[in-house]
Amino acid sequence: MKNQIFLILYLLVGGNSWGKSGDTLIVNTHQNVLIQTDPSKGNTRYYGWGNFPKEGKYQRVYAELSFKCPDNLRCGEWDYLNYIYLRTRKGNFNDTLNWEIMRFITPYGFGFNKAWNHTWRFDITDFESLLRDSVEIEYRHTGYEAKNDRGWIIDLKFVFIEGEPLRDVLGITRMYQKSVPFGDDALFEERTPDFSWSPTPGTETSRIKIIQTGHGMDQPSNCAEFCPRYRYLWLDGKYVDTSLVWRDDCGANPVYPQAGTWIYDRSAWCPGQNVEEYNFDIKENGDSTHTFDLDMQSYTKTSGNSNYVITCYLIEYGPLKYNSDAAILDVIQPSKHPQHLRQNPICSEPIITVRNNGKTPIYSLDIEYGISGGRLSKHHWVGKLMFGETAQVRLPYNMDWTPVSNHFEANIFKTNGNPDQDESNNYIKVEMPAPPKLLNSRILVMFRTNNAFKETSWRLLDAGGNVYKERKDFDAPNTIYRDTLDLYNGCFTFVVDDSGEPPATYPLNEDGLNWWANTADGNGAVQLRNADNGALLHTFNGDFGTDLRLDFSVGYVINTEKIGAYTTDLRAYPNPTENQFTLDIPKRFVKNTSSTIIEILDLQGKVVYEQHIAHLESALFDVRTENIARGMYLVKLKQNNDLCTTKVLLR
Repeated sequence: MKNQIFLILYLLVGGNSWGKSGDTLIVNTHQNVLIQTDPSKGNTRYYGWGNFPKEGKYQRVYAELSFKCPDNLRCGEWDYLNYIYLRTRKGNFNDTLNWEIMRFITPYGFGFNKAWNHTWRFDITDFESLLRDSVEIEYRHTGYEAKNDRGWIIDLKFVFIEGEPLRDVLGITRMYQKSVPFGDDALFEERTPDFSWSPTPGTETSRIKIIQTGHGMDQPSNCAEFCPRYRYLWLDGKYVDTSLVWRDDCGANPVYPQAGTWIYDRSAWCPGQNVEEYNFDIKENGDSTHTFDLDMQSYTKTSGNSNYVITCYLIEYGPLKYNSDAAILDVIQPSKHPQHLRQNPICSEPIITVRNNGKTPIYSLDIEYGISGGRLSKHHWVGKLMFGETAQVRLPYNMDWTPVSNHFEANIFKTNGNPDQDESNNYIKVEMPAPPKLLNSRILVMFRTNNAFKETSWRLLDAGGNVYKERKDFDAPNTIYRDTLDLYNGCFTFVVDDSGEPPATYPLNEDGLNWWANTADGNGAVQLRNADNGALLHTFNGDFGTDLRLDFSVGYVINTEKIGAYTTDLRAYPNPTENQFTLDIPKRFVKNTSSTIIEILDLQGKVVYEQHIAHLESALFDVRTENIARGMYLVKLKQNNDLCTTKVLLR
């Protein structure tokens, strides 16, 4: 298949754009390729050439891998290792590397329907200097399942984001790429020999990049797939780093549910997810040579076979280009990207991922955000980010949600109070999903516990992420609990969490309310119903793993009105206070015909003060607190189905 480079505007790159200027290059190497196993060999190989850029500066490079079910076949059944190799290069290099640059584990897909599809993103910026001119990419699919009725359709593309690199890559060396038996310490040491090198002149930082996953189920501990073990790094004979080769978030997989044991945490991988690499950076000080060694926690197997598949690189960098440089890497919500499926759609707080790309620590960011083409809001974030560190920034929800476009944008306009040195990575625009559901103001939560009733809880959050109501005190198995929610006009998030205390007889949680592989927990269920007539509003799939969420709005369609005008704009002062405070009440509550209720609740939800006002004549209302114990309280002001809240500290 002949492939071309497509020069397009950022706006067209999967619905995303980075930077307000510059271009993005896309290289497709595999398009609509059917991949299947070969049981006689255990692996199949699919090659694709790409015309990569011959020159130019690129600040970030990532790959996107997409899967879907074939039209005339079922999706693949098992969780198999898939590798992406940089194989052969023509043009200026004219060599063959066969270097692994990405690793992926297929999902248990036998239960997927024909409409299913998913896309994963891999940051491969460290390999940018290798992807030049004409490059052959090998996609290797392993496994032994029959291929007569199953397979996958894949697409693989590489995205080059133009801009000044954070620092130049002066050299890349592959240390080793192999499968190493585990369970015999001496054999593991023999198969992972010491690696020595002399830093390239000008190198300021060296990076050890490790792609490692564990496989097999031996005795006595089901290693290496299902046993967490520590990895130890040694440099020049000195121990320098410890990390657990383990992934503990498989139950939060965005590809769910799957027709297999998808929720089990594993040795640095989850079914249906890309393998995350591990990076350890070394500050160079002019040493003439280094020696590196990788060890694993001591372990002796008694029977069976297990192994770690390890690829390890040395990356050498020159100095950082900027002192002050913040970047926006991604929008978590609102976003249509499949990897953020569990967090979307929303009508609450937008979340973006930022990173420090400069030498100077970042202590504050000024961010502008909102619906593209509409009125933008501003947020001053305070924290601490050293070079290379990332943070998820929650942006206040009270923005203008008027649907002037179907894109959300964010822009960093100040870093540490000053203009950023590299503005090319300060801006991002993403396509938004459809708005959340519109529900009525009185909702009945119908919750049937399973046998593991202490594992599960639910909570209702307001638009600012505060807990409005919750239930975490289920006290009996196989019991129906009913809770009525009287809601005001606004945005809410309903969250069901299954990470609580599991039964002693079967200590597994984060497995939802019902799961075929854990019949001991039985079957639970959760529904949202209209509290007035019992009509079903929303039902949830009990096979959800760790948690699930549903954003919804009450009283208005979220994409036609401004949410910030309907929520927590009540203020109390002075705050903290001793014997009295004044409420500054929103104008919409004042001088209308409806009665008003003011409540003060402790943090356990007990009402300690209540005042009914037939006609609220003023926006200022004094509250006496001499008879209330000292502490933190929630103040609620309710009028019909409208409500606003604030917190006050009595001391």
